[in-house]
Amino acid sequence: MISIKFEEREKIGLQYALETLHGCSPFGQERIRRLRFYAPEERAALEEELYNVEQAANAAGELKDVYNKLMTGLCQMKDIRNSLRRCAAGETPDHVELFEIKGYLQRLDGMRPLFEQINAVTHFKGMTFHEVKDALAVLDPDGTGSRGFYIPDSATAKLKEIRSAKKEVEERLFHAQTDAEKDDLRLKRTRLCGEEDAEEMHVRRAMGAALAPMVDDLLADADTAGRLDFIIQKALFAVRYGGVRPELTERELELEDMVNPELCDLLAEQGRRFVPVSIRLEPGATVITGANMGGKSVAMKTVALNVLLLQAGFLVCAKKARMPLFSCVKMLFDDLQSIQSGLSGFGSEIVQFQKALAEVEQGYSLFLLDEFARGTNPDEGAVIVQAVTRYLNGVDAISLLTTHYDKVAEYARMHYQIIGLRDIDPEAIRRELAVTSEDGWEHFRPDTPEGAYRQKLLDKLYRFYISGKGDAAADFTAERFPDADNYYWKNLLRTMPTPKLTAFYSARLGQPPKMEG
Repeated sequence: MISIKFEEREKIGLQYALETLHGCSPFGQERIRRLRFYAPEERAALEEELYNVEQAANAAGELKDVYNKLMTGLCQMKDIRNSLRRCAAGETPDHVELFEIKGYLQRLDGMRPLFEQINAVTHFKGMTFHEVKDALAVLDPDGTGSRGFYIPDSATAKLKEIRSAKKEVEERLFHAQTDAEKDDLRLKRTRLCGEEDAEEMHVRRAMGAALAPMVDDLLADADTAGRLDFIIQKALFAVRYGGVRPELTERELELEDMVNPELCDLLAEQGRRFVPVSIRLEPGATVITGANMGGKSVAMKTVALNVLLLQAGFLVCAKKARMPLFSCVKMLFDDLQSIQSGLSGFGSEIVQFQKALAEVEQGYSLFLLDEFARGTNPDEGAVIVQAVTRYLNGVDAISLLTTHYDKVAEYARMHYQIIGLRDIDPEAIRRELAVTSEDGWEHFRPDTPEGAYRQKLLDKLYRFYISGKGDAAADFTAERFPDADNYYWKNLLRTMPTPKLTAFYSARLGQPPKMEG
């Protein structure tokens, strides 16, 4: 069984994907909130769900207005399932419950023609709504079609008689002249009100009993309404992010031009675009190598996201996909250090790895390790990752590792190298840095005119931030500045090209000193 923690959902972008969905009914919202993943043995049910989502996505343009009307009706639904279960258990529903059940039935009755209109185009599988006119007749015996709920006089002969007598007493009370007469009439009215309440309770009990045989169908309709709501939300998600229905395989995973919706939206806000990722994975260990900040972790998390989207019944965010179903998906990434456990970062990694491996070995799994063993020294870390890679080649799982350690890839079944930055002009960079020496840092040395000039700028900027006059956290947010205590910003300043450093100095401290020599 796949179980993903909230923190893991956030890290891979799954929580963001769910938050883009706008479940309209309480039943649809519950499905989103309690997201479940289909197990391999539920393949038939998953394929049915994928078919329905694909059909709904393909018809989104044609049925846009119908979808909007349907969602408006779904938004007006209340969760009446507990009230229905009370009726089935023989309990007496109160006026509010009967009012809400009636409203639910009216919404269902109005939704059925919209569903039939949609279904005529989409041909959904495994979805139907029951006729609710008999249930409505119980709560609206006079067939008024009113939105409110009121027990009519015609409900029973006794109720009609009581209300007639009460009305007569109220008219007499209105015209009464003496206090004694008024008191006598008020007493009669109170007695009649009590009799009316008792008879109405009898009627409400009878209504609940009349609804009881229909409860299973009505609860099934609530489930169908939630499923329909969720399917339409999945379909709109697929339209927005280019979802595709994958071909289900037994072992191999292949994703062509996959994307991560959260990063797509984030980059779009900055006027940039997410570069689609393509990858093919087979049982055994696959290693992704490349420079830091080159995109290794993004690629891994995008794989995890799309695998989980599939097993939750979504179309995957890719141009083309071939994917298996996993019994387990385990992810180990980011800092696992635990103060509570008293373990170091590396110690926590090992403990978490052991726990995850025990689950992975229970069935065909997807195992993701991001920069494993980064919490120890490089020499030991490289040996550990090599050993882990060799071991995972013998596990019944697709294992994907990212690493910057050397000589790990040669132990993997498959290896991918992150391309990194493209369209770079080395000569332009060379000119910007004014590099002339063999080591590339001649003009950063303090014994050169430019180096001495840079040191003057840096000394004053360091004092500016250390003194608290400047907010390093604010200035270096764009550079992923983690916190002011580790002086990460000092390295950022130190490695700036001289023209950029000069401009930075001028913006904060005014006219820079003159360069000598």
